[in-house]
Amino acid sequence: MSTRPRRQAARKNIVIEISDSEDNASEANDNDEYKPRETHRRFIDRAAAAVASGASTKRKRGNDSKSNAPESKEKRAKQDKENALPNQINDVNETSVEPPLPTVLPQDEGEHRTLPVASSSTTGRSSFWERRKVWNIHELLAETEHIQPTAARNIVQLFENENTIPFICRYRRDLVDHITPDRLRDIRNTYSEIVDLRKKAENIVNQLERENMINTEIREELLCAKTNEELEFLYAPYKPASKGTLAERAKALGLEQYADALLYGTAPIVQLSSAVDSSNKDLATEEQIMVGICNIIIHNISKNTSVLEELRRLQNVQRIVLKCSKTKSTTASKEEKKSKVASGGIADKKLDSSKFENYFNFQCDVKTIKPHQTLAINRGEKHKFLTVKVETNNYLKSDLTRFISEQYMSQGLQYPLRREVFTRALEECYTKKLQPLLCRQIRAKLKEKAIRAAIEVFAKNLKQLLLMSPLKGERILGIDPGYTNGCKLALISETADVLESGVIYPHGRHANRKEAEQKLVQLLTKHNCRVIALGNGTACRDTEMWLTSLFQAGILDNRSIRYSIVNENGASIYSCSTVATKEFPNMDMNLISAVSIARRLNDPLSEYVKIEPRHLGVGMYQHDVNEKMLTETLNDVVSECVSFVGVDLNTASLSVLKHIAGLSEKKAEKIIEHRTQKGPFKSRKDLLTVRSIGEKTYVQCAGFVRIEPLSVGGALTNPLDCTWVHPESYQLAET
Repeated sequence: MSTRPRRQAARKNIVIEISDSEDNASEANDNDEYKPRETHRRFIDRAAAAVASGASTKRKRGNDSKSNAPESKEKRAKQDKENALPNQINDVNETSVEPPLPTVLPQDEGEHRTLPVASSSTTGRSSFWERRKVWNIHELLAETEHIQPTAARNIVQLFENENTIPFICRYRRDLVDHITPDRLRDIRNTYSEIVDLRKKAENIVNQLERENMINTEIREELLCAKTNEELEFLYAPYKPASKGTLAERAKALGLEQYADALLYGTAPIVQLSSAVDSSNKDLATEEQIMVGICNIIIHNISKNTSVLEELRRLQNVQRIVLKCSKTKSTTASKEEKKSKVASGGIADKKLDSSKFENYFNFQCDVKTIKPHQTLAINRGEKHKFLTVKVETNNYLKSDLTRFISEQYMSQGLQYPLRREVFTRALEECYTKKLQPLLCRQIRAKLKEKAIRAAIEVFAKNLKQLLLMSPLKGERILGIDPGYTNGCKLALISETADVLESGVIYPHGRHANRKEAEQKLVQLLTKHNCRVIALGNGTACRDTEMWLTSLFQAGILDNRSIRYSIVNENGASIYSCSTVATKEFPNMDMNLISAVSIARRLNDPLSEYVKIEPRHLGVGMYQHDVNEKMLTETLNDVVSECVSFVGVDLNTASLSVLKHIAGLSEKKAEKIIEHRTQKGPFKSRKDLLTVRSIGEKTYVQCAGFVRIEPLSVGGALTNPLDCTWVHPESYQLAET
């Protein structure tokens, strides 16, 4: 039977509003034969719409529907006979008369150029496809983060007005349903992604409008995309191909009309011999023409939006495994390392593959793999210790090829040459395009998930480190342990001022334990110090054993003297920084690290904020994650911790003050300059007299800075200035 009436019927508008009249019932019944299959979701939506309009969800037949059934069949048979082509057999004989290929009509410059891959026949969209609504930012934010629409609208408005997370969580929490800072930080990241998505979609729409490749439906589809992945799927058919690709070369040879005729079955028969051109080396044989046509078909299939959507769906349905194995260079590097060690040499740490032995024969489902495993595998692959593959089962390939075949081969004329070309092109398309795309998408998803988890762990550990309880009112001796350069000592007062420093040598080739014992005891006794802060770096355990032996020998009184092991990550980096040089201009850099260790026990927050968070070593694989994203997140965590603890406006250092919500380093410098020249601040309102501090900045930071009575001589202008009450609520608090 001819397929022309079926194609014509598919272009008709399907009637979904049920009428009681016989004519409408007959028309609906006629359309039933050609109606595309409905998904369960569309059927429910259509039924709900019918119920809402007051119509019945069941189709109503006319009174004489049974008597009209033969009449309808005769009518359809007569119509098929009238529209039938001369060749109605599925397997067309290639020796039959060859009609000319349809010529491509010239298009007007202002007319929209319709791509075959985006047509309703290839994308699976039907006339009753419900158009999605172009989303607002707060609507998509509420849907993505599963929060109330009212809270999402308030959050968007607060972020647009440049409110900080600490300010929102403390003074606007009633507007955001009392969301925690960590949760709000995730929501802000999602908000930024949504804003970037909207800008990207608008840029794509503007680009397609300039190229005259867009209509209203395509524009709405692009603006309705809710993820970057979905936007890329929709944009793929219209993305310009790279120059010099196999498909572009074949199109330049004039093979596009042959490829379209074979892919969509628009011509009754195609003879490849008619395209042979002996004068052109690329068109000299039918095999070369076949290859060129296949390349065009491969390109069209790989850019089909419906195919890409099905590929994405199958990723979540079928089992996909990530497999790792060691490379040949790994075995060679192991042997080289053994030979170096045997000869007394030092093995290069960069060639150490022992850290990746767990992944030399590793496989795991991509749905259950852990973030740290993904990061370890990526690092091993980067250093060429591991070979990584994404393996799919045969069910995924068969389901995808069956779907693609139904999309194209269920329509148009059928004959052996078309089936042969399509089968060959489909196999190459899966091998060269779709399967590599699937692997790239899965690896990208796993990497993104792992990076987010790593940053989350880093932020959580940093927050715990910054909010450790300080040890106030004690003199502390900081020890930076070492072998060759000795153990550096620095003793600080209750206010973190350096009282004395020095070096002892209890370990190494220059060890003098007796002298080290005498100097240590003399230092502790002289300043009445009862707390020792020991850095956890090189020679930490040896120094701890040495201190334990002093306690056991009675040289140190274990009832009055205590020691604590302190994280010393970043201490050496801080000792070489500009901040340390300004603070200790005449002190040796090695001794500055001991001062930092002692101060970390005295006031962890004030000391750790002087060091870049990524140097504190509290995260996993921090050098493999996005540095910009990591830095922004960690700076936010530092700002939250400093703001929630609060600072004294008259005594806070620059390194602490610059992390207060709403302030920057330049604004903090202006505040310190103002209090140095004009004396301490008497009230919070005095902040408005500082240059570069405007009303908006004042609102953000005022609640997190305090005026302590001791810093202004005992009397406060307003007692509320040393509380958490925000100045905007003073009037309410006073009443």
